Amino acid sequence: MPDLLPDTAAEAVAAQQRGLNDMVAQQAYAHGQQAGQSFDVTAPRQLVCPQCRAETHGTPFCPGCGHRLAQEIACGGCHNPLPDGAAFCPTCGTRR
Repeated sequence: MPDLLPDTAAEAVAAQQRGLNDMVAQQAYAHGQQAGQSFDVTAPRQLVCPQCRAETHGTPFCPGCGHRLAQEIACGGCHNPLPDGAAFCPTCGTRR
């Protein structure tokens, strides 16, 4: 019957990696805290464009870059718009 002793070297490497991960997480958290000091929490925020980060104010197109924000989901069969949460197309019955 072989000894079931832990692999000490592997445990040491794993502990080093956990320490490294913890230190990186702490540094990232501290950086976020510093960056957050200049954030104006009293300013009203709107939806932002994923392309240029401009505030969109709920428009279907970004006023900064023109990116289409309101993306309709279309049926793969008849290409008609699908309602939110629909599992099947109400027009042709194609599965979403």
